[in-house]
Amino acid sequence: MKHWKTNEDMGHGYQYNRAEHEQYQYNSLIKVKPYEENTIRTMYLARDIWTNDQLIELRDCLNDYINEREETQ
Repeated sequence: MKHWKTNEDMGHGYQYNRAEHEQYQYNSLIKVKPYEENTIRTMYLARDIWTNDQLIELRDCLNDYINEREETQ
């Protein structure tokens, strides 16, 4: 299934269809709670849990985000 906002492939097995995801704004950070802005949990997950493949995927994604922001500024 394609993500309702980014149009990226999300795989299969989701409870809702694309229209329902858009209605509920599922898998999108619209209202972020203060504790969700903290990067420490992500750092611990990256250090203790994630595989090298996951770290590489995250690195590449972060590099893309940084490059996109630099291009729009």
